[in-house]
Amino acid sequence: MLATLLGVPLIAGPPQRPLDEYQVKAAFLYNFAKFVEWPAEAFENPSQAFAFCVLGEDPFGRALDEVLDGRKIDGRALTVRRISDARRAKGCQILFVSSSEPKSVLAVLTGLGDSGLLTVGESDTAAAEGMIIDFTLEDGKIRFVINAAGAEREKLRFSSRLLSLATVVRK
Repeated sequence: MLATLLGVPLIAGPPQRPLDEYQVKAAFLYNFAKFVEWPAEAFENPSQAFAFCVLGEDPFGRALDEVLDGRKIDGRALTVRRISDARRAKGCQILFVSSSEPKSVLAVLTGLGDSGLLTVGESDTAAAEGMIIDFTLEDGKIRFVINAAGAEREKLRFSSRLLSLATVVRK
């Protein structure tokens, strides 16, 4: 089920280079976008592209661009933006906050006032600090925690399929 959700082939076949951590996380981000329902106000208009933004140092390299290349979600083109200031997150639907960013970044994001921003972090305490999704590593595998209260605050609705793969907390 996880392999289907991620679209990551797990069946033996011709030798391929192994997926690295950020290739897997890029696939997760794409699938988060497919399995989350955004409020209408998350987009300025029906044709606005779906924006994946990376705040701070970009650990993905080209992996995120490659995962999203040529794909659409609900008829919307997918774009990647790299930003250095949280105040530039307006117009983003998914914001990956690099571990290089200070914890105070969430205060800036809260001040933007728009709903529909799915924040994703990768520290052991990101969900407790207010991020909606927090990537964690358990036994060498990438897992994620969903902050249900944060999702409600942003008017985001997660599919039951996605929730079944996560640890859900209310912070």
